[in-house]
Amino acid sequence: MNTPAGLQARVALLAQGFRTRLPARFEQMDAAYALCRSDMAERAHWQELYRLLHSLGGAAGTFGAAGLGLAARRIEQKIKTQLAENDWTIENLNDIGADMAALRHMALSTPAPQ
Repeated sequence: MNTPAGLQARVALLAQGFRTRLPARFEQMDAAYALCRSDMAERAHWQELYRLLHSLGGAAGTFGAAGLGLAARRIEQKIKTQLAENDWTIENLNDIGADMAALRHMALSTPAPQ
């Protein structure tokens, strides 16, 4: 499997695994976001959501879903800014929630790359 075709097949298999695990990733992000909603001031909840988005952004870029990766990075950046400013409002919270809903829709409705 060290041939270019073998390597390409292995990458395709890994990409398929990435797409298969997307619903579970979103369940984790939803749970983290729910904790953020329940206690907006708790930095650990936001840091966990940031970590999950960062992981999704990197993996998406690796497996041919660049748009998904960029969208995850934009949300990640919003959280990073809010963590730095420590100025959480319900508007910020709702904005991030809406962005996450759009991200989920993008991820689960985009066909796998061929």
